[in-house]
Amino acid sequence: MKAIALLLVIALAVVWPVSSSQLNASSSYYKNKVIVLMYHHIDTKESGATISPGRFGTHMKLLKDYGYNVISVEQFADFMQKKGTVPDNAVVITFDDGYESFNQYAVPIMKKYDFVATHFIIGASSDKQNVSTKHLSWDTMRKLKEEGFSFYSHTYDLHKYAELNESGSKKGPMLSNRIYLKDKKRLETKAEYTARVTNDISLIEGKLKDELDNKYQMIAFPFGSFNSTVKKLQKEQGVSLFFTTRPGINKAGSDEVFRINAGSPKITANKFLESLRKFH
Repeated sequence: MKAIALLLVIALAVVWPVSSSQLNASSSYYKNKVIVLMYHHIDTKESGATISPGRFGTHMKLLKDYGYNVISVEQFADFMQKKGTVPDNAVVITFDDGYESFNQYAVPIMKKYDFVATHFIIGASSDKQNVSTKHLSWDTMRKLKEEGFSFYSHTYDLHKYAELNESGSKKGPMLSNRIYLKDKKRLETKAEYTARVTNDISLIEGKLKDELDNKYQMIAFPFGSFNSTVKKLQKEQGVSLFFTTRPGINKAGSDEVFRINAGSPKITANKFLESLRKFH
């Protein structure tokens, strides 16, 4: 009977999250590794990749209560290039797309816990503000950078799907595909594709340096889609770290970054903790 009782206790410990009162400052789940979280949009109405301020706040509180150490993406970049170290239980918080909701909702919540985050922005959306959902302005980004937040590339204007054939029956991400040119009634040549991607890289990296005086260069690929040509062109212009949408935990020495998608309405408190523990 005692053996059965012990097995039951162990099983419950696996299923139910440990309470914060059972942890202490010395709790160590992993060393010399980093978990990177991915979010997109925050709004009172949840849908798709949009979560509520309350859900995001719960995630941040759990990070704090359970002894995770949030670090800057710059410290993470140095670690990945074997130029620096990270604390145990290191976590990086990232956002994609450049929504103003980052400033409105996420920043005040993160400040409560002394957390920082990086945001991968779409340059054209911040420049033109020609989108239905407001994007961050450069003035706002400058202010937030002074407060410890940072901003990097999600391309200048290639966060789009385009037609890949004459009939339009096949579509794909513009960054990683040669697209169909309707005016010329043909597919892009390899040279045209290379020139288009190179120009976009120059535009966004130029804006980030001019507007924010960025010293590091990194990108989150739109839709997580890229190829060897894209990586080569990015590297030629100084980009050294590539954020994917593939889940996992990161070890030093790689230039491709795993990220856990935490920005879904389906990610409850328990599921959030489970998604972290999966990679301990």
